[in-house]
Amino acid sequence: MMDWNWLWVIGQLGVSYGFYRWWKSNDTFLAVLEVAPDIDIDDLKNFSSLTTTIDYATICGLVQANDSKPNSVIKSQFVPDCTGVIHRLTVRIRKLERLRSIWAETKHLISDLTRHVSFRLVSPKENFIRINKPLEFNSIEDQLEVTHIKFDPNITSSIQKFIDTFIGDISTGTETKEEMLLINVPLTGVGRLEKRSGIWYLIPHEQWGGILTRLSRHEILSDYRKRANIARLLSVIFGITAGCTAIYIIYQYYSKRQRRQQQINQLPIITSTIYRTLEDNHTSRLQCVICLENEIIYNLQPCSHLGLCRTCAQQLQSRDLEQQLCPICRTPIQQYQRVYLA
Repeated sequence: MMDWNWLWVIGQLGVSYGFYRWWKSNDTFLAVLEVAPDIDIDDLKNFSSLTTTIDYATICGLVQANDSKPNSVIKSQFVPDCTGVIHRLTVRIRKLERLRSIWAETKHLISDLTRHVSFRLVSPKENFIRINKPLEFNSIEDQLEVTHIKFDPNITSSIQKFIDTFIGDISTGTETKEEMLLINVPLTGVGRLEKRSGIWYLIPHEQWGGILTRLSRHEILSDYRKRANIARLLSVIFGITAGCTAIYIIYQYYSKRQRRQQQINQLPIITSTIYRTLEDNHTSRLQCVICLENEIIYNLQPCSHLGLCRTCAQQLQSRDLEQQLCPICRTPIQQYQRVYLA
């Protein structure tokens, strides 16, 4: 039969291996990122015309629209004269829900819509690179600024409030949150550079992906080192825990096996003791039930109890008939039958 504790060990080993893979992937990415060149946008025009790709590089610039057309930027729905290139609108319902005996505030997502337009990263000298699909880069949605947040409370009747309170689900209102990547925000981009028709584009790398963030190159490296260290620590902790759990289970198994063997070794002694007890009980059943000394030789009728020796049977026969009762079941004795025991 399978010991379910081993499933716990397997689970711990699986978690440890997962953190190990995370640690190694971060280490590998760090090695790639450390050797990736840090390129100035203004220096791209000095590259040879034969150079059309840079496999993995870091580049910095300010967010700007591709041109002056109205559809080149996204306008805020709530703040006048606020424009950006990525727009995210989130609508949630706030509720008070009763969890067992505690009321807790929760938020339930109704809609989450993100729009974007292609944009440029521009240098102080007005040189630029283009980014056509920013949402394919990692970390970009963490760089959005909150431009508007509003809470509209629900207005309900007293009866509805009573019913909601009884059910344990009170809707308090609707929260609308707008986030944008605004124009003139500095960004650091990490990815593959490609030149198409004389214009450089930043795109995610096929293997290593891409990053768009407000952090500097040094901060990006520091962040990934921290992730790698955390993953390594967790991998070691879960690995050691799995090993200790396995040792404990093995120890418990051999302890039980040793106790079972000791019990088996003691079985002959216990058995002989039981046999002696049975013999003593058998012997006691062959003794007279009155004096408990002499051997039984009389069977009483009509109850058929075997229980009297010669001396006790003679003493019982000397009494009146009404007093001659079986000492076991108190049945009147009609006959004393002599028996012979082997």
